[in-house]
Amino acid sequence: MHILVVNDDGPISTSSPYIYPFVSALQAAGHKTSVVLPDKPRSWIGKAHMVGSTLECSYYTPAPGDDQWMLVNGTPASCTQLGLHHLLKDLPPVDLVVSGPNFGRNATTIYNLSSGTVGGALEAALCRKKAIAISFASKDQQSSEIIAAAARISVRLIEKLCRKWGHGVELYNINVPMMANVEACKVLYTQALPSSWISGSLYQETKTNGLINGLSKGHIAGGSNEQPGSLKYFKWAPQLSDISRCVEESPPGTDAWAVSNGSIRYEKCHHLRQ
Repeated sequence: MHILVVNDDGPISTSSPYIYPFVSALQAAGHKTSVVLPDKPRSWIGKAHMVGSTLECSYYTPAPGDDQWMLVNGTPASCTQLGLHHLLKDLPPVDLVVSGPNFGRNATTIYNLSSGTVGGALEAALCRKKAIAISFASKDQQSSEIIAAAARISVRLIEKLCRKWGHGVELYNINVPMMANVEACKVLYTQALPSSWISGSLYQETKTNGLINGLSKGHIAGGSNEQPGSLKYFKWAPQLSDISRCVEESPPGTDAWAVSNGSIRYEKCHHLRQ
């Protein structure tokens, strides 16, 4: 197959340790891979596009002798769009878009609806391409052996899903636990665990450093502050207690329960275009 790979963690780095072993596993299995990634991490961005921005694509060779990867100063969904419609015109049509592997799990509805990894796959589904989002469910440092094993079992599952693609399915979402015997783990079909923000927040109030979205206040056109100190500032500081509690209480058959209990899980999305 010709597989377009996108992600939300960007090129190889400490926050994107899974992409290179995964692409290598796809190639070792005989698949043609085209890699189009954000040029920096774009997590928690969903299926967003940078409206009004002009995107730039640069080329990057991860190791001597490797095919070039493409890096875009945009979102995962933008990478999917550019890969499908602009950057690969001289190659055979893309058979499948894989978004990931995400650095950490994407289980529960909060994560799934917020995830840039899932967003990259959603964009592909809306472009009428088969799409799979995949997450390696750990942010802890892993041995190269465990990462390679997770990549191999992921490729085998992707191949199996593509051979028997479900009727009406437009997207599969896979989570792979990171453990020594990952290739022997059960593979379970699950439902996303419903979750919501109750007490937690993604932001924390903070003092300003004089910058708003990278611009000093003097660069903001129009308007005025009638009352000194009337502006408030908030930094990204997720409080994930709601999700943690939800996962701890998750019933059997949900995505969070399966990953927490050492199973590979997948779920499917139907009829996204209706």
